Amino acid sequence: MRYQLYETDKAEKSRKKLERGGRHIKEAIEKTYEQLSEDPFYGTTFLKGPLRGKRKKKFMRKLRIEFAICEECRRFGHKDLNKCVDCEYMPDNSVKIFDIFYREKGY
Repeated sequence: MRYQLYETDKAEKSRKKLERGGRHIKEAIEKTYEQLSEDPFYGTTFLKGPLRGKRKKKFMRKLRIEFAICEECRRFGHKDLNKCVDCEYMPDNSVKIFDIFYREKGY
């Protein structure tokens, strides 16, 4: 099953800013988004603490994507943790991307 990717405004703004850093970064982001749409569980881990309920995907050594898989969020009761205002309108096969950033600037 393929997953649909949805970016928050913050994620879109961060992605566009990072893509200005060069074509190699833009291509790495596109490749990682493609991997997430194919299998968002592979190579990802749950975050802890105040980011509990979300997952992260590492790429290019220092870049991170913070996201949630809607079907998993509903199954584990993470709706309140992720605070998605459009949760009831998102299909189960959705991946909501909250942010994309360099490791040293996030968390």
